[in-house]
Amino acid sequence: MDLIEDIIANWFNSKGYFLIRNLKIGVNEVDILAIKLSNRHQIEDSIHIEVQCSTKPIGYIGGSKSAKKRTSEDVDNGVTDYINKKFNNKKIKDVIEQLIGSKYRKIFICGKLKDEDTLKYFIKNGVEVMRVWEILEKIKFKEEKYKTSAGNRYYQLLYINGINKINK
Repeated sequence: MDLIEDIIANWFNSKGYFLIRNLKIGVNEVDILAIKLSNRHQIEDSIHIEVQCSTKPIGYIGGSKSAKKRTSEDVDNGVTDYINKKFNNKKIKDVIEQLIGSKYRKIFICGKLKDEDTLKYFIKNGVEVMRVWEILEKIKFKEEKYKTSAGNRYYQLLYINGINKINK
C-alpha cells in the first residue's frame, strides 16, 4: 500500500466515491476504481485512476528504463505505451466494464515528472491529469468538505517528513 495512494483514496472517498483499490487482473493491477452513485442508486460517475508519484524522478513514464534525454516523439511513445499497459489493456478494460460499465473516466495522478511535457500526451490520449499537490492543498486548506480527519493527518505526516516540497 502506498501512502500517496492512501491519501488519494481518502480524498475520493470523502467526495462520496465507493472505491476498489489495488484490483489485481492477472499480472496487472488497477490502482483505484472510484464509483459515485446518485440518490437513485444509478452510477453518477466512475473513474479508473492510476497513480505515479515521485519527488525526484530519475526516469520517464513508459518506454525504456533509460534516464537519457528523450525526444518529444520518444516521450509521446512512452506515454502511449504506459496508457496502453495501464488503461487500454484488453483484460483490464474487460474487468472494469464488468464491474462499472463501459463509460468511465481515466485519470493519471502524478507528482513531479522527468519531463513536464509528458502531461500533454496524456491529455492528447483522453486521460485527465491531476497533480498530487493539488489534492494535498485542497485537504490542507479544507477548500472542500473533508468528512474524515485522515486527510489532514496524512498531510501533516507528509509535511513533517518534508514531502510537502513535491510541488513546483
